[in-house]
Amino acid sequence: MTVPHYDAEGVNNSLDTMTEAQQRLFIAAKLSNPWWRLNNLYKVENESGELVTFHMRPAQRKLFESMHQKNIILKARQLGFSTAIDIYLLDQALFNKNIKCGIVAQDKQAAGEIFRTKIAVPFDNLPGWLRSTFKITERRSGANGGYILFAHGSSIQVATSFRSGTVQRLHISEHGKICAKYPAKAKEVRTGTLNAVHAESIVFIESTAEGVGGDFHGMSTRAMELQKSGIGLTKQDFAFHFYAWWMDPKYVAPVPAGGLVLSKYHQEYFAAVEMSMDITLTDQQMQWYIRKEIEQQEEMKQEFPSTPQEAFLTSGRRVFSPIPTMRAEGRCIPPLIVYDIDPVTGNKTKAQSLRHAGKDELQRAVVNHLLVWELPDPDEDYAIGADVAEGLEHGDRSSFDIVKRSNGDQVAHWYGHLDAELYAMLLAHVGRMYNNAFVGPERNNHGHAVLQKLREIYPPRYIYSEQHIDHVNDDETKKLGWLTTRQSKPIMIEGLKTLLRDDISGIRWSGTISEMTTYVYDKKGSMNAQEGCFDDQVMSYALAQEMRARMPARPRHEPIKRDPQHWMAH
Repeated sequence: MTVPHYDAEGVNNSLDTMTEAQQRLFIAAKLSNPWWRLNNLYKVENESGELVTFHMRPAQRKLFESMHQKNIILKARQLGFSTAIDIYLLDQALFNKNIKCGIVAQDKQAAGEIFRTKIAVPFDNLPGWLRSTFKITERRSGANGGYILFAHGSSIQVATSFRSGTVQRLHISEHGKICAKYPAKAKEVRTGTLNAVHAESIVFIESTAEGVGGDFHGMSTRAMELQKSGIGLTKQDFAFHFYAWWMDPKYVAPVPAGGLVLSKYHQEYFAAVEMSMDITLTDQQMQWYIRKEIEQQEEMKQEFPSTPQEAFLTSGRRVFSPIPTMRAEGRCIPPLIVYDIDPVTGNKTKAQSLRHAGKDELQRAVVNHLLVWELPDPDEDYAIGADVAEGLEHGDRSSFDIVKRSNGDQVAHWYGHLDAELYAMLLAHVGRMYNNAFVGPERNNHGHAVLQKLREIYPPRYIYSEQHIDHVNDDETKKLGWLTTRQSKPIMIEGLKTLLRDDISGIRWSGTISEMTTYVYDKKGSMNAQEGCFDDQVMSYALAQEMRARMPARPRHEPIKRDPQHWMAH
């Protein structure tokens, strides 16, 4: 039996209870409204296999209200985003001329199922008189997908990739699974499908997380950092969307008569989630989570994440405890200013929008930009920790952080790709900007080249040095820079762990938190970034805090020499 659906004015809106004549009049008055079409016009199969009218859930509606030209969606399981997006693409193909819509599935079986349940079923179950108005030129379907070409020039296709032709509406479904299970196919999507997307196209890439290190993890991280930078997006940028389990009203459970009982761990965990995501969880939500966690066990955080960082499970034991790290994430804020800084001249321009991505890049990122939370205070001393990489475009990045001596707050951050000499020049410019900050670059490997240049252009007394004993000549000399070894690395990492545990880490940049979540102990007990991830921002921040603890007191009578032409002198 069909139950009538009434709107706020008490009008019966259920198409199933209307005569055809009533349907025609009612739908004709509503058909120009896409919101109405998406919530009333299409039939789908529910979890019980029953044919029901599709209505958007709150999280789905939020996506379409906040959608950008290009969207990357990290989600909890069973929120229905694939269905909502595919209905949207079908609607676009039906009600627009000459629009090519494409859906990329993870494999042939999934492609066949998507076409049948999310394209064929909604289209074939339109009211007969309305369906007949959409003339079909060609229709194909099979176990590996399907295709419909309409007479007005629009089409919709489900396949495992799109390499030829231009797609104006694209949905890549469960991209995390594609990256994890089919790396070659993930490369095909990146080099083929996404390159076939028109500049003005609308793109949705959605998935639950399937570990770290693949394309989906990388694209999500870059989109998240771009969002956190506070810089407005252009049409080529991917907007980051995260939809947690707690955003769906169905994820609740009745609380026992005795009330909600939480372990110490769950008390701390839920408090950290609330702080990180700026939400308040109900007892019913927490009760549901505890029950579901018993069933899902270690897969809970991947399948039903509470925060974006939590979604990407690591394969090793995390160095930094998850709950204090989550609390620190809640204290991260967008930078006050983002500068595009020239490493040679030190000239800075405020970045209204980031430079365009290169020909091999799918999206822009905040690399090679100076993120500033606080401008220099003339009465403050600053420390800089500098991690040094090879400078290769696609290898590890160099990174440096600036923290206040007084309280350890992160005031500026940079990471990117520069060769040793240019990196040293950049450090010198930013060090002088922050009152001749005490700089601690690594001297491992390429750090020697950085230090060689830095000592020529920056006061050596403001560069960290270590005592070195020459056992041949029994001489004691100073060596500039911090040497990271199996003995020294645990010292600075343990120091950072203590700051995190005491909620005084001072971290403001979410990218630092992101790398901390994938910083793990390997099988030999060494601490490193998980394969496919980076740790340069972790190392530079830990080193900055180490430099803060080790920097000598600056005599208060010592004047800070300033360039009268420098903008900070005015």
